[in-house]
Amino acid sequence: MLFDPFVAEPATDETVERLARLFLDHPAWVAATRHLSRSATSTVYFSHRPGEPYRLDQSDGRTRLLPGAAADPDFVFRFTPASVEVLEEGEGGIGEFAVVLFALILEDDPTQRVGFRISADFLRLARRGYVRLLLAAGPRVMAFGAAHGIRHLAALRRFVADLRTREPKEWER
Repeated sequence: MLFDPFVAEPATDETVERLARLFLDHPAWVAATRHLSRSATSTVYFSHRPGEPYRLDQSDGRTRLLPGAAADPDFVFRFTPASVEVLEEGEGGIGEFAVVLFALILEDDPTQRVGFRISADFLRLARRGYVRLLLAAGPRVMAFGAAHGIRHLAALRRFVADLRTREPKEWER
């Protein structure tokens, strides 16, 4: 079950369940949600469930993983079962959780890599609170960004512009 009494058809997949629980209950994600606007949303895929999108929706200060793609997502993710396991093992606050997620996006091992696409432009991401969230994540995220060439806001803006695409990745089809 997706831990939401309003979901008509709960997931029966253990990996989907575990990721849903992380977004709903993990202290770092709960804290992160406070920095995002209610309109912030992403589409989520799973490597072992192709063609079956989910979306992250916020209500009542909580993030729920619900069946169906977001109408106009900010980001699109594809999680593997192994990447969900790594995220579950993560401890600490927003910064620690974010660094683990970013490292999984850059992971070379396809069994652990989180697929990622930026769908929204920088201005929309900023309006929806993602820049505020990065700042709240603190020094660990800043150090991770600096190690990858993102040392200031202008570099982050360029990074988003360079990676942003409205074209779906192969795994989204």
